[in-house]
Amino acid sequence: MGLFNRKPATTVIATGAEIDAAARALAAGDDKLANQLCDRAGKDSQRVAMAILSRSVDYTPQG
Repeated sequence: MGLFNRKPATTVIATGAEIDAAARALAAGDDKLANQLCDRAGKDSQRVAMAILSRSVDYTPQG
């Protein structure tokens, strides 16, 4: 019964603090940290990229 024997995922792709730091840097024009997090995420890089992009909107200067 594979349904009942599933193990919880223990891998942390990127923490909220890491995504927040990358978003702040990206809003300031530096994409180095965002690229590093996405590279580290491997197959989940698209999900991490979208999290960084959506969070960076909060730090983008308006005007």
